[in-house]
Amino acid sequence: MTTIEFDHVRYGSTEPCVKSFQKALIAAGYKIPSGATGKYGDETKAAVAKFQRAQGWSGSGADGLPGKETFTRLGLKDGGHSSGGRVASPVPGHKVTYAYGVRNSGYSAGYHTGDDYAASTGTTVVAVRAGTIAESKSNAGAYGNLIVLRADNDRDYHYCHLSQRAVAKGDKVKAGQTLGKVGATGNVTGPHLHLEDRPRGGGYGNDRKPSW
Repeated sequence: MTTIEFDHVRYGSTEPCVKSFQKALIAAGYKIPSGATGKYGDETKAAVAKFQRAQGWSGSGADGLPGKETFTRLGLKDGGHSSGGRVASPVPGHKVTYAYGVRNSGYSAGYHTGDDYAASTGTTVVAVRAGTIAESKSNAGAYGNLIVLRADNDRDYHYCHLSQRAVAKGDKVKAGQTLGKVGATGNVTGPHLHLEDRPRGGGYGNDRKPSW
């Protein structure tokens, strides 16, 4: 099994781990016209999407951006802990208490657009990946105090209902770095983190089950 650093394989990047990833795709029968160049461009994205569709995945699960399951099915192992490494939860020590996709007519989208992590006000919230803070604002309507992390996988992670914000727009952060504190601002019934996973610049309802 080939070992690469999963965090280094992202759209737009050029480096050896991408080349190893491309070789695995090609070996699995998914052509990349320019070959294993080490650059993750549109050709690689298209090949990844084709591979993902062949696994029976659809929608955001076949968007051409690899997650852990894509790597695993290509026979690749994660050996990297760069940029602070990936984290298990945006609220360390806490699990999802209200999941993405639950149908509820009370939401404009008709379903729950993120994962909720119930925790006491003041509990630390961290970056799930390295990236740049695209937004850090107070009183963002129903979302209350909001931080948007534009991560290195070209996804926007929306951290909602915070009691405190520890970063400002434009700040560079590492995975695992503190972004703020759990709160109960905005439209809530109790303190929790609501985390949404959207494509870069995506609006409300343009989301997928949070993954990183």
